[in-house]
Amino acid sequence: MSAKGKPEVREPWTKITVVLLDRHVAFLDGLCIDIRLKHGRALSRAEVIRAIIEAARKSGVDLTQASSLDGIVQLMAAGGRGPKKRGART
Repeated sequence: MSAKGKPEVREPWTKITVVLLDRHVAFLDGLCIDIRLKHGRALSRAEVIRAIIEAARKSGVDLTQASSLDGIVQLMAAGGRGPKKRGART
């Protein structure tokens, strides 16, 4: 990671601004702290967000099945198998 938070990649990139809920920022901050304590490597919020997007991209989950934020969350949480039924055994 460069000094200004730009990814060190050899492909085109675009800087964007995203508004997050405070609980999302707290989650990212906690995750970054936990990773640093566990592995001794500091990751930025942006790196974690990029990793999550890349994981979603590589997951094979068809996110176009969702018509809302909640639908995307359910698809990703279920690994593309659709939302879990109440009372269903896993």
